Amino acid sequence: MNYLMIDTAEGTRALLCASGAYYYDENLKNAGSETLMPMIDGLLKRANIAIADVDIFGACVGPGSFTGLRIGLTTIKTFCYSLNKPCFAVNNLRLNSYNNNSEKVVSVADAGNKVCYVARYDGDVETDCAVCMTLEDARTYIAAHGDYAVSTDGKLAGVIDGTSGVGERELKIAAEKHIADVISQKDLSPLYIRKAQPERGAGDL
Repeated sequence: MNYLMIDTAEGTRALLCASGAYYYDENLKNAGSETLMPMIDGLLKRANIAIADVDIFGACVGPGSFTGLRIGLTTIKTFCYSLNKPCFAVNNLRLNSYNNNSEKVVSVADAGNKVCYVARYDGDVETDCAVCMTLEDARTYIAAHGDYAVSTDGKLAGVIDGTSGVGERELKIAAEKHIADVISQKDLSPLYIRKAQPERGAGDL
């Protein structure tokens, strides 16, 4: 099965599997259509296939960059709609957790301004779903679950102790684990845990 999976929650990453071979590219500084579309086009050319040859599309749905997620999910939804193809979705914190070989993982992703997203996993079970908290509260949460390994995104490398970063390996694992969870492009939507900045009121993180 040929698949294309993208992650625009933090920068831009894309993984194409075509006829059993893998093609990967990333740009961690930019997340936008001017980055994503040329990246996808480059992967298709390397694999010598057309976008119509992709059987299923996958996307990281967040939480993460509001703009990045909108662009990434709109792109995948457009491909699925125009080609009548299915898709699958992966939570960004679940994706982060795959950078760790432990079955028990606390996953943490940066949300900006000393705020982060946190979720906890025990094998394939999401024990605590994604929430937004301050970095200090995240450290307290991690300390309270000392028997869990810690995974972070690249932005929190060195800020919170743990295994950090997402790349080709993590996208491969995510695709293998979630590709069977097929949904329609109509059901593909971003996971927003934090309000957009203009919508935040007093007391909102």
